[in-house]
Amino acid sequence: MKGFIKLSLFTFIIVGLSGCIGEEYDFSPPTVTLSANDVVDVELKETNVDWRGEEGKQYRKETNTRNGINRAKKQQPLVVAPGTPGNLRFDNEDFLVNDISSYMINTSNGKQDMRINEQDKTFTFPKKKGNYIYVLELQTDRGYAQYVGNVVVK
Repeated sequence: MKGFIKLSLFTFIIVGLSGCIGEEYDFSPPTVTLSANDVVDVELKETNVDWRGEEGKQYRKETNTRNGINRAKKQQPLVVAPGTPGNLRFDNEDFLVNDISSYMINTSNGKQDMRINEQDKTFTFPKKKGNYIYVLELQTDRGYAQYVGNVVVK
């Protein structure tokens, strides 16, 4: 009976450890979702990235400002009311955030900085109606990533 218990315990431990060994982690830049009121959301597009992936593998993507803005304009817009609460979601967080900042670009009134609560990644959309390009800049221990999205405040 003791032999059976030892064998069962040994088998249980081996099976449990094998699940940990086979687990894979995603060290690529995260997919970022921009959300309004946790109801409506859109996926932001990567524009400029300098990221260190698994085993130090470099991932680089460069987009000039005009192409980044044009890319954002082609996206499905996130339509929100003025002053609506917004938040950001990452599909993975296998990195340490050093700095996170964002701003909105509008042709009529230029660039407007958006304050992000770094704890829960929330912010408030502009109170002024218009078409905006949302820009997110993420600086981490794995590198830098910039994202863009199309936002309409009406």
